[in-house]
Amino acid sequence: MKRNTQESHYARVERVVEFLRDHVDKNPTLGTLADVAAISPSHFHRVYRTVTGETPSGTLRRMRLAKACFLLQDKSRPVTEVAFDVGFESAQSFAKAFRTATGFSPSEIRRNSKRLDSAEKLFSRPNTPATNKRSNIEINVVSVEPFQVIASRRHGPPDSLFSAFGELLEWAQSTGLAERLQGIYGIPIDDHRDTPEAVCRFDCCFDFGPQVNAPGKFRIDDLGGGEFVVARHVGPYDGLDDVYDYLYGQWINDSAYSLRDGPLFNHYLNDPDTIPPERWETDVYVPVEKTA
Repeated sequence: MKRNTQESHYARVERVVEFLRDHVDKNPTLGTLADVAAISPSHFHRVYRTVTGETPSGTLRRMRLAKACFLLQDKSRPVTEVAFDVGFESAQSFAKAFRTATGFSPSEIRRNSKRLDSAEKLFSRPNTPATNKRSNIEINVVSVEPFQVIASRRHGPPDSLFSAFGELLEWAQSTGLAERLQGIYGIPIDDHRDTPEAVCRFDCCFDFGPQVNAPGKFRIDDLGGGEFVVARHVGPYDGLDDVYDYLYGQWINDSAYSLRDGPLFNHYLNDPDTIPPERWETDVYVPVEKTA
C-alpha cells in the first residue's frame, strides 16, 4: 500500500481543488471543503497540506491571483471590478495581496505584458508537496482504551499554550487534584500555519482518572478508544508540525492503515520546566484503522 490510500487522498483532494477553482470568488469553510473531500474535518486540513504542499486558503489565494492576472490583460477593465470578480472584499485588500505576491500593484503590472504573463503562469502552478521522510522516528500502532480528561479550550498562537496549561495546573493544585495527575495532553484542533491566531483552537487536557468533575470554564472530554499510530518526537514542540505532516503523508500512504474519525492528540511525557527543549518527549497519536 498503500497505493489505494494515496490515490484516494489524491482523488479526494483533487475534488476540493476543482471545487475551489469553480468557486474562486467564494470563501468556503474548512467544513464545506472536508465534505467535498469526504474526509473527516479532524484530518482534512492536514491531509490537504501533505497532498498539495499548501493550505486550502493558500490554494484559493493563488487561484484568485492567477485569474486576476488573466482579467487584468483587458486594460479597459477597472482594477476594482477585477478585485470583486476574483473574490476580494475590496480593491485595497486585492492590491495588498497582489503587491505582497509580486512586488507590484495590479495597475503597475498590467502595464508590462511580459511581467503579467509570468505572474499568471506562476500563480497557475501548484506548489510541490514536501517529501517529509523521517527515518529516525519511533512509530508504533497501538490500541488505546478510552480515558477521561479535563479540557480547557484556548485560542491563540502555540507559544501562548504554556500559560494555558499553567492555569489548568493552578486549578488542579487548588483543588488537590494535582496529586492524581496521570498525564498531560494537547489537541491541536486547527493548524496554526493556516489559521489566524485569534481563532486557532487548541485543547489543553489533564488526565486525573475517572470520576472528576470540571468547573464551568473547563469541561470533561474523552480521548483514546481504538487504534492509533503513535510517533515519538524528541525535541522542541515547534518540531511537532513535521511529525504531523509525516504521519498524514508518507506514513499513511506506505502503511496498511487509513485514517478514522477523531482528533489527533499529543501526550507530553515530561516537564518542560525541568529539562532542556532538546530532551522534551512527546507522543503524537493519530486515529487509524486497518485498511480493508
